[in-house]
Amino acid sequence: MEIAEVRPTHGGRLYAGLRRQASSILVFLAIVSLWQYVSAGNLIPQFLLPPPSSIVAQFFRSSVNWPLHIITTLQEILVGYTMGALGGLALAVMVAESNFMRKTLMPYLIGIEALPKIAIAPLIYILLGFNDVARIIMVTLLVFFPIVLTTLTGLIDIDKNLVYLMKTLGARERMVFYKVRLPNSTPQLFVGLRLGVLAAIIGSVIAEFVSSTAGLGFLIINAESTYNTSLAFAALSVLGVLSLALYGSIELAAYVTMPWFRKT
Repeated sequence: MEIAEVRPTHGGRLYAGLRRQASSILVFLAIVSLWQYVSAGNLIPQFLLPPPSSIVAQFFRSSVNWPLHIITTLQEILVGYTMGALGGLALAVMVAESNFMRKTLMPYLIGIEALPKIAIAPLIYILLGFNDVARIIMVTLLVFFPIVLTTLTGLIDIDKNLVYLMKTLGARERMVFYKVRLPNSTPQLFVGLRLGVLAAIIGSVIAEFVSSTAGLGFLIINAESTYNTSLAFAALSVLGVLSLALYGSIELAAYVTMPWFRKT
């Protein structure tokens, strides 16, 4: 007699997920509790390390337009990330399909990727001006190169025997690309997408540090200039939540796109 497979319910999966993350949650609660005790007890001056209660209170003060700053930063991240990801994927495909482009462009791609991006920000503002376009271009550049290099690695580093087999069976280059190169590059592509989403957040904050009148980076630099450390920590906490949400969305996309990813 066949035994039916028992699948966990949605509530069961949620409970199992919480159990797996129990240690992380407990460590977070312990750190926050210790932080509150140390700061509220004036063991460390509150202007240096504000208590978590003071940080949370910042979200309920009418002097800060949180939706405006969050939307501004999120828009820069999403637009720059989309442009960088699409451009990086397109260039990786073109370079992988052309030996001439690979030999010509690879040294420049590696060299530009090695440059400290914070040093490029002033140059971008000089060329484009202090506006939203310059900030989005800054994010795009930070996303573009990791995706190019990781995706290109996946497209090139493949089993040559599979390519020979496909060509022996009469497959054209386009078929080889869709059946061999593209599936092989998918894991590396998602590595680049993960790195890119974190780089996009860093790029938006750096761009807002240089010049901006709104955004979470603007809040942080403005709070530091007025020694309002609780506001700076509040903006940092929002950036942390955004980072986790965006990174989680890439993980979800990898989970859906790569069925074998679920088994690992």
